[in-house]
Amino acid sequence: MPVTFGQPFKAGDWLHTTQGLVAQVGGATIPLQADEISSHRDGSARFAVLSAQLSNVQPGEARIINIFPGAKVNSTPSVPASPDWNLELEAQVYDANGNVTATLVAQPQSQLVTQIASTTGRRLAGAVATEYTVALPFKNKATGTPHPHLSARLHTRLTDGGQRIRTDVVMENTRTWTASPGNITYSFAVKRNGSTIYTQPKFTHYHHARWHKVLWTGALAEPQARVRHNMPYFMASKAVWNYDLNLKISDTELSNSLAYLKTKQQEQAALGPMANLFLTPYFPTTGGRSEIGPFPKWTASYLISQDDRALQIMLAHGDAAGAVPVHYRDESTGQVLDLDRYPKVTVLVGTSEPSLPNLTPNSTTIWTPDTAHQPSLAFVPYLITGDAFYQDEVTFWAGWNLAAMDPQYRGYGTGLLTQDQIRGQAWNMRALSEAVRITPDSHVLKGYFKTRMTNNMNWYKQRFVENASSESPLGAVQKPDENHLTAPWQDDFLGVTFGQLVDDGEPHALPVLNFFSKFNVGRFLNEGNGFCIAKAPGYYWNIRDANGVFIKNWDSLFTKNFPGTSCTADLPIDGYPEAPDGSAAFARAMLGSAASAGIPNAASAYNLWVSKTPRMDAAFTADPTWAITPRI
Repeated sequence: MPVTFGQPFKAGDWLHTTQGLVAQVGGATIPLQADEISSHRDGSARFAVLSAQLSNVQPGEARIINIFPGAKVNSTPSVPASPDWNLELEAQVYDANGNVTATLVAQPQSQLVTQIASTTGRRLAGAVATEYTVALPFKNKATGTPHPHLSARLHTRLTDGGQRIRTDVVMENTRTWTASPGNITYSFAVKRNGSTIYTQPKFTHYHHARWHKVLWTGALAEPQARVRHNMPYFMASKAVWNYDLNLKISDTELSNSLAYLKTKQQEQAALGPMANLFLTPYFPTTGGRSEIGPFPKWTASYLISQDDRALQIMLAHGDAAGAVPVHYRDESTGQVLDLDRYPKVTVLVGTSEPSLPNLTPNSTTIWTPDTAHQPSLAFVPYLITGDAFYQDEVTFWAGWNLAAMDPQYRGYGTGLLTQDQIRGQAWNMRALSEAVRITPDSHVLKGYFKTRMTNNMNWYKQRFVENASSESPLGAVQKPDENHLTAPWQDDFLGVTFGQLVDDGEPHALPVLNFFSKFNVGRFLNEGNGFCIAKAPGYYWNIRDANGVFIKNWDSLFTKNFPGTSCTADLPIDGYPEAPDGSAAFARAMLGSAASAGIPNAASAYNLWVSKTPRMDAAFTADPTWAITPRI
């Protein structure tokens, strides 16, 4: 039985350029196939897609796979020259009146055969699994004319000598420069050897969006296997924040969330694969929600529990990420729109050069994306599965953030993300770091994302380290549009993200985080200097005096913002200290992340804040979005 999954590695654990991997399974040692490798800065593997062939696994049986470095050997693909695949994709296109205007078809068999012969377009290549990405347009069945916008990408994985074929059928409406982009209404079917094996009823495919469906074909059945990771090691790899694995996620909450997902899928059935599920489609909506945080609520729940219900919810929203109109693929490269080729392009703010084609009429969607409220939807699904769809989603979102900034303010091709709201900067940098971390070393965009990360980190270093004397002496980050204010809750978001950047080994991240932490950590430790810890979570505070000069000490900061307030034992704690999703919880995550990064006194501040918010832990069992703890 073949299994393929994603696996992060601690720095130094596997030197993939000189070592292979082996697995011990039930007393037997078997080779592991490794693909799509991304490296740490020391050259060791950070992440890989692993494939193994397991033998004699019985229904319901659990196998422990222990992974070790071993001798480096070649894993030779074994695939037939012309697999028994023979898929045909068919889309019936409708106009606004419900009339069929065209039947479109895509027949990828001959292209797969060509790619097998030429070994092109492979992302997995070995004895266990070989996967080709077959990209092709749809053509009018009557005339043979290619459709200008609708296309398919089929991630076609052959295992067991081609007797099992896993096809991730990705439907895209993502072209950037082709005239008249817009929504496309169609029904869809996949046929194999003339027999229909999958149908999608009529729906409207949004512009600059994509969706997918995994299908298994072949002589052998789909392998029914589920991989669960060694989560303490997964966390120790620093691929993700250090969530509290001592929490037990509420079984009731997991069941209720899955039931709610089923309800939402039924309610939104008319949207088809463009459904938003739990996501708030109008991103600028004020207030907290379950997708906003370091990771969404369901992703944090999965990392802690690895429960099947949490997995279903997480993957469903990883799929929903494709429905948001942020997917711009450059026709000339086949890759995400980039600023190297188009330094003056913008897809959201400012004037674009060259101009983007105008959307066709009636191309409205349910979505209004922005950068300040974006969730991380596909990163952990990719870490878990190693699936190409989720890898592409990570790069699409990171690419969109860069192209969404005003070209002049981002420094054109420099790609600065620093003119956004503070929370926007936090989530932009998170998305960029996700792309840097998991994009394979061999990927054409690896250097592109790394360069933009370097450019942004140099900007932060110059402003907050080299020119720190021009900033708040207390380390508060000025609100970009009102420099007399700071937003402590947004500063916490930025601190959480930069804590992860330190974990990533990103140069300059630690000195920048040290600056942020003067304020972020300091407001929890300066009650002796006149700043009450009960007020440490905050919304907006003044950081300048009446003359516009930065406030220089904690006592003056407190007096300016909380006049007449004394640090008494019964002073209520701000930020909803019993809730899992208030600013008091944001602070927990920030302090835990800072402590993991080695920020002085962050661990003691974290422990103190935990003692002040004891009821939050029970709330985290239902919503662990912010349940980040210090690494030990």
